[in-house]
Amino acid sequence: MTLIVCVCDYWKRRHYYNRQPVQSAAGDTGKSHKKIVRRLSLELDAIAGNYWLRELLQQKVLCHRLERDHEVQLLWLSLHPPEHDTIDYKWADMLAHTIWEHIEVEHLMSWLSTLGGGFSALGEQFERCAQTAGKISLQQLTIGLRLGDPFLQARCKLYYSISLIQCGQLRRAKRLIRAQYRFAKQHEEHDQRLVRMCLGIWLRLRFEYQERRGRRLAADNNS
Repeated sequence: MTLIVCVCDYWKRRHYYNRQPVQSAAGDTGKSHKKIVRRLSLELDAIAGNYWLRELLQQKVLCHRLERDHEVQLLWLSLHPPEHDTIDYKWADMLAHTIWEHIEVEHLMSWLSTLGGGFSALGEQFERCAQTAGKISLQQLTIGLRLGDPFLQARCKLYYSISLIQCGQLRRAKRLIRAQYRFAKQHEEHDQRLVRMCLGIWLRLRFEYQERRGRRLAADNNS
């Protein structure tokens, strides 16, 4: 039998660990039979109780000692608030560093968005500026991958598709926009702007296709 651990918190709620599911025995007549369980009760503050629980669930040495040497079947841990609160300085430093890094990345993304928008506007007239805007979008995508934000990644890919359209790579842009549109429709409840971005860039792509067909027809008529 595995040692059952019960933690009773400040509000007298019980949390069981290692408890086996109850199964009805064969030939049960419906009458309840109470089985005597050897129990060990301990009153601990929450900090000590946390160490006890980690030892019991992870190391298993203490569990085996209690079961083998003392025949304990249920360990009851009643928790009460500690006299002095403790501060996890290591975790606080890690959290502060993560938050500060996130703030710096957001600041960098805003600058890249402004710079990319300027080059994208110039890309309507100069292909070299369109290529630079595409490189900026790829840098933003790298940051989005590091942050693990799929919606940010999708927006960066759509920005990159604008650069592809300006450079005349319409087929690559079409595949990219369609992929992001499928993703946007699956998560429309979380980010409706993404769907509108896809539709707006798709209209721009259709316009470029129409312009290309018009130029080809004009060239055929002149020849």
